[in-house]
Amino acid sequence: MVAISLYTTRTDTFLECLAKIKGNKEALLELGKKIKRLSKDPLHTGGWLTGALHGKKSTRVAKRYRLIFLPDEKEQVVYLIAIDHREHVYE
Repeated sequence: MVAISLYTTRTDTFLECLAKIKGNKEALLELGKKIKRLSKDPLHTGGWLTGALHGKKSTRVAKRYRLIFLPDEKEQVVYLIAIDHREHVYE
């Protein structure tokens, strides 16, 4: 299977969440790596969510954080929805 390179875009919610973790250099470094990976192969990164977040995916960032994203193959874009501590991101 050939991976399609997709464009990533950040939602307003994601940017608000990102502001909360801006002091965590480890999380920001790992987030950069994860975004690079998502742009290359979002369908094989993370796992699909159920319930209220059905249709979106989640992946771990720096052990304590989770990144919620939505890959859209048709539009060739990955929407970065939110990043937060794993205890709060799914609320």
